[in-house]
Amino acid sequence: MIVSLKNKNEDLALEKNQEKNPEGDIWDCCDQPDVRPYRGIYVCRTCGVVHGPVIVDAPRRAFTQQEIEERRSSEPVFTDFGPRTIVPKTGVDIGGTSLSPKQKQKYWRLSKIQRSVTTTFERNLSIAQPKLLNEASTLGLPRSVTEEALRLYKKAVRAKLTMGRSIDSLVAASLYAAVKIHGLPRTLNEISKITQIPVKNIAKSYRLLAQYITESTPKAVSNIKTQYIVRFAEDLKLTPAVQRRAIELLSLAEKSGMVLTGKNPKGLASASLYIAAKELGEPRSQFEISKTSAVSEVTLRNRAKQIRKLVGDTVPDSDIDSKEES
Repeated sequence: MIVSLKNKNEDLALEKNQEKNPEGDIWDCCDQPDVRPYRGIYVCRTCGVVHGPVIVDAPRRAFTQQEIEERRSSEPVFTDFGPRTIVPKTGVDIGGTSLSPKQKQKYWRLSKIQRSVTTTFERNLSIAQPKLLNEASTLGLPRSVTEEALRLYKKAVRAKLTMGRSIDSLVAASLYAAVKIHGLPRTLNEISKITQIPVKNIAKSYRLLAQYITESTPKAVSNIKTQYIVRFAEDLKLTPAVQRRAIELLSLAEKSGMVLTGKNPKGLASASLYIAAKELGEPRSQFEISKTSAVSEVTLRNRAKQIRKLVGDTVPDSDIDSKEES
């Protein structure tokens, strides 16, 4: 009886874990997994194991009553524009069979009517929205950031900023603006790599959004430098002690009078990591840090000198000035 009761409790715990997983898999990282989405990734709050990115796909279609009941109530629905069914002008059916002349004329007229009743806003969004959702899913962005990017793009379309400009560039710029508003550590280079749009074009479109849409710029400066420190430290395989020391160095530099506003947060984060890693015996070369943080070695050395001058002689000038390191 005791054994069967124990097995029953284990089965109940297993069912509870299955309910927490939106993908239907079983979390098996620890005895009591508590996996929740956090900044685009699934993290267990009990043991700290990262299970992978949160993939936000298009909403699933439900036809039967059972499918409607089983569909998650929190599933994002972004299709708030126009009809999704497009009547084509091709003269073949779904099987590839040619239509009769009467049917061709009928569907050609239906296609013409549909184009006349569909607004330019709906046609533009029918092209841009799938791209934005796909790129946001690839970047692993949370739902709130994706909705913010879509809202900014809709404002840009209504303001007629898309006329004569690339839809892809404005989609990428909207994603970058949403990322900056929510304070996520995503760089222009990452978004450029995912969207296949040059950094220069994304930056130009972002400046256009900032000029005509005031909501596209963050109202409050978030603690983005700290997030960059944590992210770069993980990529460089540095210990948490180095991360804490780098954050402390930046705080001391700011209290000592260093103006951080207007400076690239990636440069500040990489410079503080460079000094902290040398202090604690985990040195990384300037080339490694600059490649990881996507800043030049000159910027890294200049920011490191400024921080060292205000904080103290923790790292000699000769080490910072040298371009090649062993």
